[in-house]
Amino acid sequence: MKRIRLCETDIKSIKEYDWIKYFEYNNSHLLKIDFNNSRELSEDEIKLITPSIRAFQIGEGSEGRHLTKCVKKFSIKTGYKEYKTIMKWFVLEENRHSQTLKKYMDIYHIEPAKKLWIDNVFRLLRKLMGLECEIIILVTAEMIALSYYTALSHAVNSEVLSIICQQMLNDELKHVVLQSATLHRISVGRYNTINHLIRFMRKIIMRSTVFVVWHKYKALFLRGNYPYKKFKNHCMEYLKESIQIENTGDFYEKT
Repeated sequence: MKRIRLCETDIKSIKEYDWIKYFEYNNSHLLKIDFNNSRELSEDEIKLITPSIRAFQIGEGSEGRHLTKCVKKFSIKTGYKEYKTIMKWFVLEENRHSQTLKKYMDIYHIEPAKKLWIDNVFRLLRKLMGLECEIIILVTAEMIALSYYTALSHAVNSEVLSIICQQMLNDELKHVVLQSATLHRISVGRYNTINHLIRFMRKIIMRSTVFVVWHKYKALFLRGNYPYKKFKNHCMEYLKESIQIENTGDFYEKT
């Protein structure tokens, strides 16, 4: 199973990319999903996907009130006026993900989760240190989601779920690039020592999250052809690419 790389998008130059135009276009060109399709999953498959899909459904949904406050402050401080609109689109897209998963869950009468401890931990961490902490936690979850939705699409035989996962992958790939570019804006002009420390922290957060998520939903990942080593390697490779963008503002090393 080939890993999707961050540079495998239509983005030629991150610094010149029109994110608002992208979100507007993407929102009007979504993959068609037929939720009226007959039930495709067996009882065993429903049991297999239920724990993880409930977790990712609640994780994708958020009003983003704290994030919106941080974005507003950052936008005013840096003069990055369009950032408020960009992140408004981002939150709307994440909520669409949650709503899409909910519609699929409804087919099989899978009840949404009200609270999950790992989601609560993520939300708490996002509120600790302003925008940068918010973005680091968000982009970590999105990089893990890239591997999760790949595994989910291969774990069960469902055409509808396969299309849902493809849409998620299309969206999350761009989200990771966007959030990595934001981290670049934050880190520019800061002492290298601080940047190195924060990037080291990002690696710790990723490794810890990978360990928890894979072992929590081990059965799903194994059925989706994602043994732990493969899952960890893919997530760490995404992180390496994200840090590359954070460091240079683009997909590649400075020359």
